[in-house]
Amino acid sequence: MSKTLTGGAAAALLLSGLMIAGAPAQVAGQAQTGATKYDFTTLLDSRKDRVRATRCAAINSLGTVAVTVQDLESGVTRIVTKGTPTDALIVVADTASVADFPTFCDNGFASLPSDPSINDTGEVAFQGNPRRLTTRADCGTTEQRARRQGVFLGQGGSLTTIAHTINQPGGDFISEFLVADQSVNSVGNVAFVPELDITFQHGLFVGSKAGTFDQRFLADTPTPDGFNFGNLSSRPSLNGKEQIAFESNLNATSVSGIYLSNPDGTFRTVIDNTGTFSSVSDPSLNVGGRVAFIGERFDENFNQIFSINTTDGAAVTTVAETRPGGYASFREPSLNDLGGVVFTADVQPDPNAFITIQGVFTGPDPRAHKVLQAGDRYEGERVTSVVTCSEALNNRGEIAMTVFSENPETFEVRTFVVKARPRK
Repeated sequence: MSKTLTGGAAAALLLSGLMIAGAPAQVAGQAQTGATKYDFTTLLDSRKDRVRATRCAAINSLGTVAVTVQDLESGVTRIVTKGTPTDALIVVADTASVADFPTFCDNGFASLPSDPSINDTGEVAFQGNPRRLTTRADCGTTEQRARRQGVFLGQGGSLTTIAHTINQPGGDFISEFLVADQSVNSVGNVAFVPELDITFQHGLFVGSKAGTFDQRFLADTPTPDGFNFGNLSSRPSLNGKEQIAFESNLNATSVSGIYLSNPDGTFRTVIDNTGTFSSVSDPSLNVGGRVAFIGERFDENFNQIFSINTTDGAAVTTVAETRPGGYASFREPSLNDLGGVVFTADVQPDPNAFITIQGVFTGPDPRAHKVLQAGDRYEGERVTSVVTCSEALNNRGEIAMTVFSENPETFEVRTFVVKARPRK
């Protein structure tokens, strides 16, 4: 069932004083001039479907959403996909025990710790921590590492192992530690950041379904074109041209920034802290080589300002920035191939009181460019928080959101996985 909400409808009490009337079948609000209207579709509802969303959702260009949920009856965690309310829920992976799965001597996944990444064929890449099978002597001694990690790819049914700490492919190529979430592109290649065995260096790699690896660089090891990257801490972003945007520092300097790794082994600086910005973070890369990111700078009065921006390495376009009475902070942006941006932000309605409310937005004005915000009503519930991450926006302008509503009396939290579609 679809709902309608205007992008300019403000949360009651906190923005314009408008009360948004809603019922389980519809959410409605008063439009502002030029505001974008959205149709909302609930894909999962914890009260009705008995699964609770626990992480950010990702969406592909066909409108299929991938998200991590917890079954409220069994407690099992699952990564699932769904495109429409009537689609059957497809389970990509879960935390049930299964001998010799996903690889030999694994016993299913103990946990699924990453936000999923989904490509346009519906393949989902994720990190999993498999259990070690301990019931057979040929599965090693107690001295072997009990914790295992890996990067996997699937769309329901069997899984492809992209990398594994012990079993092939990869073998002992990575340690027990995967540094950041992964990113999958349209042909099923996956960018990931492992810590290596023995040396404990971080590195940027691309793994394929064929079991091959492309090492882009190792931290503290100069590249052929003269870069010497330090450690990586945020999710890399891989596009269909095999380019990767990533955040790193440069060793033996005070420089840090967002860089682009090309498949021919070369690198270039997209944006760093030597110009306007004192820091940059959280890259989201599109197929044209443009990157959305969070920037930090100080104005002439030494006020700290955060912003959502895009650049292809030349001029920077500012999408939104913080100011008293407006945005107060941002989470990682999501950029589509057409240059559209969506982001989660905290808004400070009163410039004299640091009280913030969270919402999802698409532009510089938190009232005109609002998608959904705390204080709005959705499915008859008052929204208490709503989040998006780096794969929340597809090329049709659809937005995947995880919405939370906490009952102020019982403290029960109802969650929704929601797809917002701009109305034409």
